[in-house]
Amino acid sequence: MKATLGWGLSSYTGKMQGVVFCHYKREGLIFVRKFTYPKITEHNHKIGSTTANLHSIKPSEGYKNDMRSYLDRYNKLRENENRYVRSWVNLYLKLMRDMAKQDNTIDLQTLTREEIYTRDLPCLSVKRSVEAGLLPVVYDYEALDRQI
Repeated sequence: MKATLGWGLSSYTGKMQGVVFCHYKREGLIFVRKFTYPKITEHNHKIGSTTANLHSIKPSEGYKNDMRSYLDRYNKLRENENRYVRSWVNLYLKLMRDMAKQDNTIDLQTLTREEIYTRDLPCLSVKRSVEAGLLPVVYDYEALDRQI
């Protein structure tokens, strides 16, 4: 359900009395939904440990900035009009999952920075990820070559 706020409030995000408010500044939207606590399964633990491991790789600031630049151009692509990615972290996680799908010898729960370098994996830079077909081509992607 779409919502609007009165009394001079510009936004509200969070939970209140069993309702969750989600505010998206870029789109100027506020969504409201009933709060339900999800059922935790083994799959949730697997996703959590995979995500924690990928964050432990700690990409360099240059790599993060390249991801942010790529993300800005990615969101402007016509074919991604309805698939907006909100942060570089989401794009990073998507890239890693797609790389693991492409090469089933990669285990994201145990992947390390050293393994990325020794195996010369395409996630080493944004440029190499685009050239490997993991990310779509955007304008001037060749300049995004800083390593993880």
